[in-house]
Amino acid sequence: MLKNLTPTKKKNRMGNPMGVAIALALMTATLVPAFPRKAVAQIENYPANSVITLENVAGSPEEFYGQTVTVRGDFKESIDENAFKLTRGGFLFFGGSEILVVNNTGQPILPPENDNIPLQVTGQVRQLRVAELEKDFGWDFWNPDVYVEYDERPVIVAESVALAPDPGQIADNPEQFYGQTIAVEGELNEYFTANAMLVQQSGLIGGGEMLVLLPPEANRINAGEDIVVTGEVRPFVMAEFDIRGWSPEMQTLLVEEFGDRPVMFAENVYQKGEEN
Repeated sequence: MLKNLTPTKKKNRMGNPMGVAIALALMTATLVPAFPRKAVAQIENYPANSVITLENVAGSPEEFYGQTVTVRGDFKESIDENAFKLTRGGFLFFGGSEILVVNNTGQPILPPENDNIPLQVTGQVRQLRVAELEKDFGWDFWNPDVYVEYDERPVIVAESVALAPDPGQIADNPEQFYGQTIAVEGELNEYFTANAMLVQQSGLIGGGEMLVLLPPEANRINAGEDIVVTGEVRPFVMAEFDIRGWSPEMQTLLVEEFGDRPVMFAENVYQKGEEN
């Protein structure tokens, strides 16, 4: 269950003035401007349930048939313009897992330019029964020669597909993510204001940090929790921020600390439980 916001921080990275600035800023929740959605494929409604491991879905698909799940994995190869293989854990003969993903997002899904960036896929787990899926989803693209080897095997009918870099990957090369809607997994380190928080790469101390700006309807989660954030990464441009309720001291501190780093404009924030 999601927890309520607590203004206490895990650590204070900016010195004593931050305490006064946060106390003033938390009195007013502010708006984050809307942004265009330009994802690999559009994120619709990220489910609030835990992320399911690809290994479990591929290994025991009967437990998930008919359910909508969220999995993370690596793009292996395209089957055609409508489907691709998602893998996790290396070679299949050495404990790796693989599942077919069929695109039902309404947008093309392009292979990631960087093979080291995983994908997050949300969709319904089904058996690949051509007539049944054609009826349920109105598809007419099936090529029997392509899909015959996947008959009766599990597939994920993707409602959304997005790049899923960690904060460190964004910090190392932010330009490759600008203008895209992505899904980022990390640890909520601290709140600076009611609509600005610091997310860091889980298990990494002193690196992989990113400023995240929140919409007013975002879930409020305690500092120290592992979370998933969906939204768009942009360069830091203070003029694009809605800073109502931010004190001058807070604005100065954030510019000094993050002025040369990318910023994530969040759409949704979810607490991440242990992977099932």
